[in-house]
Amino acid sequence: MPLTLFTAGSNSASKHPIFKMTTLFDYLTKDGRKVHSLRVGAPSEHLRMKCGELIHKATLALHTPENYPQLFQYGPHSGSLAAKSELTKFLTEEYGDTVNCDDIWFTAGASQGLACIGSLLFQPKTVAFVEEPTYFLALKALSDDFGMNLVGVPTDQDGLIVDELEKLMAEHLQTLPVITERNPFSGLLYCIPTFNNPTGSVLSVTRCKQLIKLLRKYNVLAFCDDVYNLLSYDGEKPTFKVPPRLFSFDNKADPDYKGNVISNGTFSKLLGPGLRLGWMEVPEHVRKILRTSGYVTSGGCFNHYTSCVVTMAIQMGLVKEHVAYARELYKSQLNTLCSAMDKYFPRAIKYTKPQGGYFVWVVLPPEIDCDKLYDICFNKYAVDFNKGSRCSCKGQYKNCMRLSFAFLDSPTLEHCVKQIALAIEEIFPSN
Repeated sequence: MPLTLFTAGSNSASKHPIFKMTTLFDYLTKDGRKVHSLRVGAPSEHLRMKCGELIHKATLALHTPENYPQLFQYGPHSGSLAAKSELTKFLTEEYGDTVNCDDIWFTAGASQGLACIGSLLFQPKTVAFVEEPTYFLALKALSDDFGMNLVGVPTDQDGLIVDELEKLMAEHLQTLPVITERNPFSGLLYCIPTFNNPTGSVLSVTRCKQLIKLLRKYNVLAFCDDVYNLLSYDGEKPTFKVPPRLFSFDNKADPDYKGNVISNGTFSKLLGPGLRLGWMEVPEHVRKILRTSGYVTSGGCFNHYTSCVVTMAIQMGLVKEHVAYARELYKSQLNTLCSAMDKYFPRAIKYTKPQGGYFVWVVLPPEIDCDKLYDICFNKYAVDFNKGSRCSCKGQYKNCMRLSFAFLDSPTLEHCVKQIALAIEEIFPSN
């Protein structure tokens, strides 16, 4: 059915159809067939409904005639001071660590933040170090969109192995690109240090300190996709402890401080991806490049209107309340997914239960090809998941899969695990 909208200014309950909404995931209900997805890294329908209620309340409070001239004007390049101040207070409280208002730069979501930094600060053929495994669409952006040369870095249960990264930097940064005011770095490290996508790992404090020294030594920028940092489920009861982000270890008081880390955050995972609102914490010398960019200065703030709406929601206490609720729900769904795997999957299948984020990384026996498993699951059992090989710049992890516990409710999560178990039994019989 087409969506409807009440007539503006009307006292009647009459409705007028306007358009039929489409989304990125309409393929899940195509041709009358419903596919349950453990692939999608987005909030559930239930949480998106609650997000809608939140945004509706904030919008009603914000929409007053005296606000309209500023609300619908181009915004300041990094965002309005009021919005940045409110976000700073919110993040400082949620992180348990001081966030500097001057460092904040609003974006139109985490993907746009990566596109902005990747395209403005780096030339094609620049070396980009990436975790193995990592977020599959970031690999596509770095390689296809920015033309960067990807180098995979081994990881373990504590995240990126910094000693291995140092060996790779020594090898691949022997011939350095020309350093200019607008291209100030020798290379890029794209990483997800906190609740990694797909593994859920957290970079240890020791490795964070070690990594900062390495970034400064080799003049490399770490672009941290910190999109899951606030979604921590560590502990039995709220308030859940949030791990420190890598940005906080790049201390401005250090005598050798350069500003080698960007923290890239988003409301897509906290509220809803349709808002297209995120933020970066950016060192001053990078902010200077952004301020002088035609791309940035042409349109002002990347999402001025939505940043004002979300700011009102923060002021009203709605975002804090929503995030707390989402944490509890996600933790429950994570427990359901892991319990179902323990119950239905063969013992040869291994996983590590994460303390936060959206995903569980599942390792199957080497003889199981998850590309083939996926085809059976999707076509026969109507279950969708992410193949591990997509998360590697080397095409590794063909016996792995990434399962999202965020998008589906608990009963459906258990149903999906049962279906995957049936597919596994077809290609890897237990007897």
